[in-house]
Order: sequence, then structure tokens, then C-alpha cells
Amino acid sequence: MLPLCEPQLSLSFFKFLSLSEHNQRKVEPMSTATSADGTIIDYDAYGEGPTVILIGGATQHRAIDQRTTEIAKQLAAEGFTAVDYDRRGRDRSGDTPPWSLAREVEDIAALIEATGAPATLYTSSSGATIALAAVTAGLDVSALALYEPPYFAGSDRTEQITTLERMLNAGQLDEATRYNMTALIGLPATAVEEIAQAPWWPGLVAVAPTLIYDHKALHDIETDPDWRSRWAAVTVPTVVYSGDQTFPGLPEAADAVAAALPNAQRQVLSGQDHGPAPEAMVPELVGFLRRSPRDGQSECSASHNNDASLR
Repeated sequence: MLPLCEPQLSLSFFKFLSLSEHNQRKVEPMSTATSADGTIIDYDAYGEGPTVILIGGATQHRAIDQRTTEIAKQLAAEGFTAVDYDRRGRDRSGDTPPWSLAREVEDIAALIEATGAPATLYTSSSGATIALAAVTAGLDVSALALYEPPYFAGSDRTEQITTLERMLNAGQLDEATRYNMTALIGLPATAVEEIAQAPWWPGLVAVAPTLIYDHKALHDIETDPDWRSRWAAVTVPTVVYSGDQTFPGLPEAADAVAAALPNAQRQVLSGQDHGPAPEAMVPELVGFLRRSPRDGQSECSASHNNDASLR
């Protein structure tokens, strides 16, 4: 059974955790930006060139997500400024209640101001929610690259989200992390127990309060019957990726998102699962960025290439 935010995942998924006018100023790693509500957003910026901001999915942050950091470093070597940041409430970034998706969009606005506009937004899993909202809000975004946005139209996990929020409010962070994996992700309890022995488990538990952020944002999308209207303003060049070794339901979810966007193409990465290897992801991402019109307008804005694949 597919859960609200992620399809059923195997242990292998969790093992990965351990070009337009641009201000060309040098950006040093380990910087901070201040969001509109005063929250400090901590980021690393690598390289010099057009800005690419990497937005993680649920629980992802730099301390436990080495793949995203490696993608950022490889993008830097290809002539981009790659921005790898901790979303609000995670590790080195601050948090200011109450949470809203609009505040996460403001975080992106602060990062763009700090590192150079316009920016491409590359997202992993539920991080796509922030990127799509950012373009809809009118931020200076030149392109989107969405890896496996986990949206399943018509899904309604209100009961599970309510239970998760109750655990979090009670301070039961370890229990909430386990509940998220079993009730919402779909892992068996025995697999979760094995995961809980990993050295990075405390890093997952520490950011458990942010799980509710992703679930509420996903719930809002999945219960919206009209994605085309919701994303009508997302006209920037967009590519929606999935891997051919990923989990059931995610390729179809990627198909649905691409079909709902005004200017999206669809790409499948050979040999990749829900956490793509940098050596597979970066060449395809760089190719997309270098093909995308620098003014953010596509030469074929009405077309979708939902059958394209990378083999």
C-alpha cells in the first residue's frame, strides 16, 4: 500500500544518508541567510556560476545526506554555484513557529538573494513542494529539476498525520520517527528496528519535528483535484526525473506531475532508485541546464516529453 508521502521503501534507500545572467561573485562555503521571519538558514555554496539550489525531501539534511552534498560539489566543478542547505528546523538552520509552506518559500528567496539570481531549483522527493510553490509565488527561478516528487492524487492520510503530530507534540521523537516509517512510509517494524541501529539514526530523530511540515504540504497537494490549475504559473523549463529501479508508484507519480505542468519534460535514469547516485544525476542535470533557455522561456513550452528515457 502506498503511503501519503513515500512509496514502500527498502533498507537500501536509507543507506544513502551517511544558465542566465548571474551575479558571479564568489560565495564561500558555510554561510547563512536570514529569512523574512528572521530565521537563520545555514548553507554551503560551492563553485562560481549560475545558481542551483538543492532542496531536500523529508528529514534530509547535510549531516546525514552525503549524496546531495556530492551532487553540489560536482555541479560546482561544471561551472555552477551549487547551494546545499539545511531546511528550517534541521541541524544548523533555525526554526520559527508556526511553520508554513510560505515560510519555506521565503527561505528560498533569502538564499537566492544571498547567492545570485535567477536560480535553478533541484529537488529530491518532497522537496519539490517548495520549488513548485516558489515559482508560483513569483521568485526569480529560471528552471526546475524535480527528482521523484512523491504525489499520489487522492491519497488522504489525515488519521496518520494526526497521530504523528500528537506524538511530536508530546516530545516522542523516536517513536514518531518509527511511526513515520511504518505507518506512512510502509516499512515493516523489523526493518525499522534495523535502521534504528545505524549511526545516523539520531540525526533522523533530531529532525523528526519537521516531518509534519512535509506531510501537511503533501496532503494539501494530494487532496487538490486540479493540479493543472494549481501549477498553471509554473511555466519555467522543468524536468521531472525518476529512476528505473525506484519503488512502486513513483514513476507514475512523476508522470502525473510532468503532465500537470505547462512546460515539463520527463526523464528516466537507468539504474537509479529514490536516491540517485551523483555520477548518474549530475551529467543529466548539467545537460538540462545547458539546454534550458537563459531567459527562462522554453522554445517548446506547450510540449511534454513523457516517454523520454535515459538508458
